[in-house]
Amino acid sequence: MKQFSWQKLLIGLALAAGCMLVGATIPITNQAHGEVRAGAPEPPAFQQGTVPVLRDISATLRQIDGRVARLETLAQKMSARAAASAQRATTAERAEESSN
Repeated sequence: MKQFSWQKLLIGLALAAGCMLVGATIPITNQAHGEVRAGAPEPPAFQQGTVPVLRDISATLRQIDGRVARLETLAQKMSARAAASAQRATTAERAEESSN
């Protein structure tokens, strides 16, 4: 068995303390260091508030609204059919039970 050595323990503690000291003193930055060139680039056309882009967006939203309305109507019809068939099945079961 190896003998316990105070010297190894003290060296290990000194290394750990040194690493903690270095880690605590290193500055932490959350910024990227980059070169800024002459002025900021121009924003894209859609960010400048151009009217044709807004018209395109409005037209697209109208199309989406129409599609959603058609889907809602279809879903209501399907749920009504499902409810009617479930009611028919329940009525048929009751009629069969009463006949027995």
